[in-house]
Amino acid sequence: MNLSRTKVILDNKFQIEGRVVRKIELREYEKRENNNSREYVIRIYLKTENEEIELDYLGKPASNDKVFDEVCDFLGNYNGLTSTINRILIELDRNLDY
Repeated sequence: MNLSRTKVILDNKFQIEGRVVRKIELREYEKRENNNSREYVIRIYLKTENEEIELDYLGKPASNDKVFDEVCDFLGNYNGLTSTINRILIELDRNLDY
């Protein structure tokens, strides 16, 4: 997979759930199969003061190259961003428990 696009969603510190979030970035990776068909994997990266994590945002590759822009628009909506951050923080907590 090759990183094809990034979009910084948040680049200033704010506190949520007892953590200070420093950066949130959406990343698009292009996957090419042998038959030259393209798929796109959308991942979200979050950096706190003490942790970093990158997760698959959609849960599956997308064949539509417009999905990245649609996800950016969704995350620009406060409710979309808040629910996504909460989901990532839950995953960070799971990783810390292991």
